[in-house]
This record gives sequence, structure tokens and C-alpha cells, in this order.
Amino acid sequence: MRPRALSLLVALLLCATAAVAVPAVDARAPPTPVCGVCDLDRTTPSGERVVAGESELTVTIHANGSTTWRARADLSAGADALAANESLRDAVAAEAADDGVADPRGVTARLDGETLVVDYRDPNATDRSLDAVVFTPLTPAAPGAPFVIGGEGSRYLAADRLTVRGEPGWAVRGDAPGGSDAGLVWSRETADADDAERLSLDVDRDPVAVEAGAVLPGPRAWIARLLAGDGP
Repeated sequence: MRPRALSLLVALLLCATAAVAVPAVDARAPPTPVCGVCDLDRTTPSGERVVAGESELTVTIHANGSTTWRARADLSAGADALAANESLRDAVAAEAADDGVADPRGVTARLDGETLVVDYRDPNATDRSLDAVVFTPLTPAAPGAPFVIGGEGSRYLAADRLTVRGEPGWAVRGDAPGGSDAGLVWSRETADADDAERLSLDVDRDPVAVEAGAVLPGPRAWIARLLAGDGP
């Protein structure tokens, strides 16, 4: 082998060895709250602090694949400032909703006493197939290319209670600590975590909404998850 070719081969082998020796770095995005409104803690331009206390988020999955979201947060600070300034209230609500896992559209906000109520929709939070609707935001997306480190960050609950339900006539199938015919429920009471502020939301399988009375709802949900790239 020629000296130049030998040198090049040695250099390539050294580079490959160095690449293997370097530990993998977690390049995922930071953890994301499921409910940005429920995680609200910010100071307004005029200096008032707005802080969410006890909170809940309800997500409704519709047959056409759209979703509607309602967040309710009892404000431990800032209720008077938001009540006195509608523009400020709308801006705070829109920014907070955008901090969560949804891609919020048509955000509206109102005060019910000292409770901030924020409604919005997300038309892109599902995959629809076989007359089943797969709700995808609770499971972080991995990188699109193989061998690429990164992807979305993990999810944390933020709300004291999260409910994912179907529209009337539709039931949601999936794994959750609590739930009934009204939907799947995650809450602080059922969570097992050391960090009270950021309760990790470990969802292995995306929830799937299936019309009540549909034939073979279990296999239908299983196949819908496969088609959505979620695995069984």
C-alpha cells in the first residue's frame, strides 16, 4: 500500500474511533408543558405578575380530526390586572397557550371570578384513519432521519388534571392512570414523581378516539396507531 494511502486509512480509522468514544449528547428540545396556561408565571410589561395556581385542561377530539382545548387556571396573582385590561388578558393567554404542546388557533380568554379560562383549537394535533382519530401531542416526536440525535422534548403535566375525551358519541382508548367513559385522565393525585412542579407525563401509546359502537374498536385503534407511526 502506498504511504499516502496508508496515512489516509489511518486517519479515517482514528476519526471513526474518536466518534465512537465520544458519549452521546442529548440534543432534544427542553421539556414542554402539556398546558402552557396551567404553567403560567410571567410579569406583564407594566410590572404585574400573573401566576396560575390550581388548574385543569380538557381536550376534546372531534370526528373530523380537529381538537378543542379548554384550560382553566385559578390565578394566585394577576387577576385584577387581567380583569382591568382585555388586551393584556388576550396577549397573556395567547402567549401562554403557545407554550404548551398544541399549535393554538383562535385563542379566546375570559375571567370567571379569579379563574382564567382560555379556549383554543388545534386542527393538526391528530392523525385520522380507519374512522379512528389518533391524538399525537402527548408523545414527543423523534428526529425524522435515522441516526440523528434530537427531537422534541419530554412532556410534563403542568395542570393538576388533564382530560382527553371524544366528542359526543366517540370514546377514547389509551393508557392513563384514571378515566371512564368521559375520557382519559391524568392528575397530580395519580402521578408518581419526585418533582412536584414538573410531573413527567409518560405516555407510551397515543390516545385514539373511536366512534361508539364501531366494529372491532381495539384492533381499529391498534392499526390507526401503526399508520400514525406510533407503534402498537
